Amino acid sequence: MRNDGYLQAYLGLGNDWPLSLISIDAQKNAPMFTSVHLFDIYFPEKSQEDFMTWRHHRLFNQWQDDLFWMSDKEYKFHWPLISGILSELGDEP
Repeated sequence: MRNDGYLQAYLGLGNDWPLSLISIDAQKNAPMFTSVHLFDIYFPEKSQEDFMTWRHHRLFNQWQDDLFWMSDKEYKFHWPLISGILSELGDEP
């Protein structure tokens, strides 16, 4: 697994963001973006403590900033919807 696949896909976008990424970015403050239901869909094996850590990170951090310092594995955990879109746009990380 590459450690900068999502970052490279993002940097390759420039100012030409796909509608799917624009839509998710616009909804990032919606309650569903940090819901336990979304977490359970993506990570049914994770604990309540994992959920609290995940939700806290998503509430107080920006997905664009995380691209520059997280590994792809960490990024996929914290931002599964966005990492999915970036995977479609670039080479699969």
